[in-house]
Amino acid sequence: MLSSSLRVAVATLVVAAAVLPATAASATGPAAVSGSGGAGSTGGPATGSARAVTAEVDLDVSLLNKAVDVPVNIALNKVESPARRDGSVLTAKVDGVDQQGPVTLVKADVGRSVTTVDAKGAEASVELVNADVHAPGLPLTALLGLEALSSRVTCPVDGPPTAEVTAPARLTVLGKPVAVGLYAPTKVDVPAVGSVSVEFSRRSTTSSTAAASALEVRVELNPLNLNVATVSGTVTIASVSCEKPAPTAPATTAGAPTTPPPATPASPAAVKAADGTASGRGAAPQAAGERLAATGGNGTGPLAAGAAALLAGGAGTLWFARRRRAHARRH
Repeated sequence: MLSSSLRVAVATLVVAAAVLPATAASATGPAAVSGSGGAGSTGGPATGSARAVTAEVDLDVSLLNKAVDVPVNIALNKVESPARRDGSVLTAKVDGVDQQGPVTLVKADVGRSVTTVDAKGAEASVELVNADVHAPGLPLTALLGLEALSSRVTCPVDGPPTAEVTAPARLTVLGKPVAVGLYAPTKVDVPAVGSVSVEFSRRSTTSSTAAASALEVRVELNPLNLNVATVSGTVTIASVSCEKPAPTAPATTAGAPTTPPPATPASPAAVKAADGTASGRGAAPQAAGERLAATGGNGTGPLAAGAAALLAGGAGTLWFARRRRAHARRH
């Protein structure tokens, strides 16, 4: 009887120890999965940009009868993506210049600026045909005369940016025909009028941007006419730039759920002993633990309490058997 009682207690404790890690793992597993991260986020694609200007005038005009400077900052067909503008005449009212009506700064047969931005990339282009550029104080002499030129930049999402410039078929500076240098500015000096420096085809590209200008003209003039003492500044012809849209960021995947470690199986002898002699007692704590795990609770407490009760029961059985055997010997 003593041996049988001890075997029952020990087998029950072994079964409880085997079930305990599995119950704890099943209780903590779902909580770890739910805390591993929410739904993935995606960054929206940043929009690209494009800019185009047919002609841009940035001059400083000094007058003879006044110790003041008159800034002239104006542009023809200045657009930003996405847009298109056609215009062939640029005029400005320059205060202090003795001239009836506004000053005509640019006059052309064709002037066009176009910009586009879409999912494939950004692009800008300028076309200018048969144009004359004037400066305040020189109404009869064209600062620049050109037959045709164009510039274009592209910033595709899936390729490198590019910049292209088409040279003018004909170019005059202050009435003089000139050949534009490809590697250095061309300078033209006119006695009693001033000097003009012309730089052709300024281009630059990076991994995400492109920019170009067909002509950049630096002006230092002293017309001494129409109350204009000096004119200085910059005239830019066919200026374009673009920046590619950022590619769509890939979606961030949620973290994979953590797989709980497998429970350590009980030894066959312990399971057999538990099934044969203590199945009624072992089933109740296990079922309680499963119910607690299903609702997010922890079944460790009931299992430990059941195991302690079984151990106490085994010890009591041992004490009672010894007492009975000693009583039998006395009689």
